[in-house]
Amino acid sequence: MNIFQIILTVIAALCDVFLLIFDICLLISWLRAKEKAFITNWTGFIYVLLGFSIFMTSHSHLYGWLFLVMVLLMIPSQFTCISPEGVRLPIFIKGGIDPVENYSYEYTKNGFGHEVLLLCNKNGKSGLPYSIGIKKPKAVKMLADWYGKHNYENPLTK
Repeated sequence: MNIFQIILTVIAALCDVFLLIFDICLLISWLRAKEKAFITNWTGFIYVLLGFSIFMTSHSHLYGWLFLVMVLLMIPSQFTCISPEGVRLPIFIKGGIDPVENYSYEYTKNGFGHEVLLLCNKNGKSGLPYSIGIKKPKAVKMLADWYGKHNYENPLTK
């Protein structure tokens, strides 16, 4: 192994350790929620597929395998867990929950005409678009409860 491969191996190993701790903390937070729904966006999975394709070019080296583990450990972070209490975070960030009072949301259409959910922070930042899992009854019910708390009318419950 040359010095470049050693550096890549060390970086990939450190990233794997960090992502493993992050995923464990995220899963603990998810398990603490009695009711939960998961939403995500297809663009996150494009990054995972891109990472997997990079692995395919370097699988003969140790850092290539460590990179594959890193890509697989990134999969849980592609999902957002919503609960009646708020958005679930890893337990080392804000105690594992960002309260529902910090969020508002709206359903809209993206540039391709697909319906998306925008989950917005109350500080006025633009919302993160979600397209997968937004019409599941459990997610709609939780979001309808949030609309009631924020004095909005949920178009899906009309």
